[in-house]
Amino acid sequence: MIAAIILVLAGLYCLARGVMDLRAKRWVWGALGIVAGIGIMAAPIPTEVQVALPAGSATR
Repeated sequence: MIAAIILVLAGLYCLARGVMDLRAKRWVWGALGIVAGIGIMAAPIPTEVQVALPAGSATR
């Protein structure tokens, strides 16, 4: 969960920095920032969910 929050914050920072660079007419850095932000935000976050089910009895 913490990793997901950190990745979202890093992606938002890259996007914001890219927009600021584009407004300052630093085209290459702006484009790289936006691409990096989109790449970070689009990356899948691996999660493992384990569900423990109670063992059923054989006699009914």
